[in-house]
Amino acid sequence: MPRLWAPNIEEVLPENDVNYKSVFVPKTLEIFPRYLLCLSPGDRILSPRPLPEGFCAYIARVSGLGPVTSWLMEVKGGSDPYSLAESTLADTDVMRQLKVMGRSGGWTLEPFIESPRILRLSRETGIPTDKTRPDLVLNGTVTRFNDKGYFKDFANRLGVATVPGYIADSMPALEKAIGLTTGGHEGRAMLRKTLYGGGLGNLSGTPGSLLEEIQIWYNGGRVLIEPFLPPHSVAGSLAAVTADGVRFRGVDIQTFADGKWTGFDFPHPDAALARRIEELTLRLAEAAAAEGARGYLNFDWACSGGEPLSLECNMRNNGFAYVLDFAEGYFGGPRLIRYREGVKTRAKDTRDIVEALSSVTAGGRPLLIAERGQEEGAVIMTPPLRGACSIAIFGKTHDYIKEATLKLAEEAGL
Repeated sequence: MPRLWAPNIEEVLPENDVNYKSVFVPKTLEIFPRYLLCLSPGDRILSPRPLPEGFCAYIARVSGLGPVTSWLMEVKGGSDPYSLAESTLADTDVMRQLKVMGRSGGWTLEPFIESPRILRLSRETGIPTDKTRPDLVLNGTVTRFNDKGYFKDFANRLGVATVPGYIADSMPALEKAIGLTTGGHEGRAMLRKTLYGGGLGNLSGTPGSLLEEIQIWYNGGRVLIEPFLPPHSVAGSLAAVTADGVRFRGVDIQTFADGKWTGFDFPHPDAALARRIEELTLRLAEAAAAEGARGYLNFDWACSGGEPLSLECNMRNNGFAYVLDFAEGYFGGPRLIRYREGVKTRAKDTRDIVEALSSVTAGGRPLLIAERGQEEGAVIMTPPLRGACSIAIFGKTHDYIKEATLKLAEEAGL
């Protein structure tokens, strides 16, 4: 059944957040193109902005999508504050096409995150969603599982270890919790807004620096206040929940820069740790399924040698899921993956990267995946923007991943 993809990434954040308009909306428009890799032949996608022709043509070749006009639906204009669903509802040309699709039947609406606005878009177009029941979306079930505070309580009830700490919902409570967490001394604390994404809602520091910074950083909502963890790695696990049950997808090890998520390596290199995370993931996912949750559940884990500590849950089409889905659809089987966002490049257009990689090989074969049917290689996941893009390497062996990484850096400048 073909899907209409609606990448409403902006709905991860509350609209009244201080960074919503200036930071998060531009970030969502920047990373949106990666969701073109979710499409299968016959699917369509709502685009919140014009996309470079070179990138669209590249994705069409790699995924076998056909002419760009047959699957890309650009939504003109934009609501204020920005919302993809609201902008789509206000675009008469796009809505006319969507209503025709709804009357024809056979389509399913696939959002980045389920929300009341997505339900309204579904109702107005006649294109159904097929995940969490509408009444459970409206009563806040999806929001709760994406809320770090709620999820922390949920995990604790199931006996899954979390980082000890406090939740504050006002400035006085936040100031008090910072003092309690640090003991009033020069220790460090980590603050995490409970409804956020990509690490953009995190703030860490000493009591003095935090008490000064939160005067601008905090403007309402709930915040987790926790001790700043000693050096550790972060793992991500993924489970898909459907009416038929829970399917475990795997565990990665994540990469960060300046506190922001920049990618992952898959699978996790520590097999014993990955098995333990799998056990805990299934415990959490099965309990969430019993409460009516459907779709992808992505869990983050702090790992420092002992029992992994559960950090948060992302109940949405997250960065880990879309790369795994692409790999499964393109290769038809498992691959080792190295995915990175924010890869520095001098290229101005996707065509420049394609040209730069046209003669580069790895493992005796062309490095760049440029069409259907290749066994290994690198895929351009987002087009160049302000000197950076996203790249994923898919390989059968660790040696191939290492060679391809070096070739991208040394010969293509990526």
